[in-house]
Amino acid sequence: MTLAPLPATFAETRDALHRLAVYVISPAQRLVNGEIVMRATPGGFSTFPFGGRTIGVDGAELVVDGARHPIGSLRDAARLAGIEPDVGQAEQFDVPPHGDLDAPLPVDAPAARALGEWYAFATDVLDAVRADAGPAEDATIVRIWPEHFDAAVDAGEEAAGRRGTYGASPGDGHHPEPYLYASPWAGRIDPFFDDPGFRGAARTHSQLAASADPRAAAIAFLRDARERVGRRR
Repeated sequence: MTLAPLPATFAETRDALHRLAVYVISPAQRLVNGEIVMRATPGGFSTFPFGGRTIGVDGAELVVDGARHPIGSLRDAARLAGIEPDVGQAEQFDVPPHGDLDAPLPVDAPAARALGEWYAFATDVLDAVRADAGPAEDATIVRIWPEHFDAAVDAGEEAAGRRGTYGASPGDGHHPEPYLYASPWAGRIDPFFDDPGFRGAARTHSQLAASADPRAAAIAFLRDARERVGRRR
C-alpha cells in the first residue's frame, strides 16, 4: 500500500469536511442514538448505521441513505440529513468554527479522495496493530472522532498504567500534514514519545511516504509504541 502525494487543496478540503462532520454528519447520528463516532468508508467516511440510516462523504459528494448529492453549504447538507446545523458543537475542544452556514464548502474532489485514502490506510494499519492486543487490553474498534477528525483505537491495561491511544490525524494545529500518532495515557513514559505538540510520538505522511513500504513502516511504528507502553511498570 502506497501513499500518494497530497493535492495542494488538501488542507482546505480537510478543514471543510471537518466542519461538515462536526456540525452535520455526526450530530445526525447523535440525535438518534447518542453516538458521535464515524468510520472510514470507500472515498471518505460515514456514520455507522443508525436507525436504518447512514450519512457520509464519498469524494465531493454527500451520501445520505444511499442518495448522492454535491456538497454545498452546511445548511444545505443539514437539510438533506433532516436536521439543523448543530452549531452548539463549536464549544467542543479542537473543533473548527462553523463559519457562514450558507456559504458553499470548499471541497475539491481529488483532495477529498486523498482524505478518504488516508482514513483507509489508517484503518488498515490500526486494525493490524489492534489484532495484537490480548483480551485484557480491551482494544476498541477503529473510530473517527468528529472533534479531532482522527481515526483511533484505545488499547492496554488501564489499571497497570499501560493504556494508550493509537491513531491517525489528517492534520491539525500540531502538524499541517496527516500523521500517525501514539499517545500513552500515562504521559511521556519514554524518550520515544517526544513530539513537541502533544504527549506522544508521531510519524508524518511525508515520512511514511518516503519509506520503501509505508504500510510496514506505519505498523512497525505503532507496534514499537505499544511495546514501550506495555513494558511500563
